[in-house]
Amino acid sequence: MKTTLFLVLFVLCFVNGRSAADEGAKPAELPGAITQFRNDAVVLPDLTNAVQFRLYANASPDSPRLFNTIEIEAYGEVLLPSPGGDALKRWLATSPTNASLHNILVNGAGPQLALTNSMMVIEQASGPDWRYIALDASSAYRGRLEQFKRGILFVEPDLFVLYDHLIAKDPVSFQMLLHPPAATRLDSTWRDLRLDLPNEAFQICAPAGQHALRSWERLESVADSILPGTVTMQLGPTNKLAQVDLLTVFAVYRGGEKKNYAFKLLESNNAVGARIHREGLPTLVAFKTDPAAGKASLTGFPFNGPVGVYVFKPKPIKP
Repeated sequence: MKTTLFLVLFVLCFVNGRSAADEGAKPAELPGAITQFRNDAVVLPDLTNAVQFRLYANASPDSPRLFNTIEIEAYGEVLLPSPGGDALKRWLATSPTNASLHNILVNGAGPQLALTNSMMVIEQASGPDWRYIALDASSAYRGRLEQFKRGILFVEPDLFVLYDHLIAKDPVSFQMLLHPPAATRLDSTWRDLRLDLPNEAFQICAPAGQHALRSWERLESVADSILPGTVTMQLGPTNKLAQVDLLTVFAVYRGGEKKNYAFKLLESNNAVGARIHREGLPTLVAFKTDPAAGKASLTGFPFNGPVGVYVFKPKPIKP
């Protein structure tokens, strides 16, 4: 059974723009370029390096950060922390079966922590307005998942998109856990997570097809004491699935800024994605779900590589 899930942030309409689908990744020394395995993490910064999205890829129990967790640092503050340090060591020694510290649970359990289960880079691409990298996390979920690909896409200037593609032999339960600051609130209308601090802010939304995804909910967990000043938020499908395509979009920006986002969910037989309106200007992001497809298409937008991005930029008005 195939069900497509989206955790997207305000996506609505798509018109003209420019695109690129499978160019090589830019050198790591350029602003906003991908940095691979810095302190056990794959890092995507924004153009100014003021915001960094990190995915920790070392599955060793001795790693300073917990495997397959994400961390967002913005303007000098950690907005989404990855478990680490002495608190993580105590948890590994005393209560590793309490899975709430992980970001991804399959059948109620996190990944198997062993150095040989670490992630490997399997895809990279970039375009005029975006950068993308994907890793294989399948080994750490062997016995439950046949395939687990995690892709990270940065679209200038403020969107980080996490794409999870999971395939199981038999239907499995799936949950995503995040540990945002305690000041994060659940918006009752849009069903998203919102944080607005004096210097930094984010929005994380979870719309989906009807009855396909539960709303975010707050849980009491051991992670709240291991990561002081945070809360545990959980999201997951309403039933067990054999395939999950999960698109999570994080909008990260300066605190106090008034941002306007809108969304629409998109899917085809070989791609998933979203149309994103930022301040009224549309962007399309599309991820290929069938690696064997030479060219994928989403709502009439064709692309050849693993990901396609189309950013609308209005032409200057001539005097």
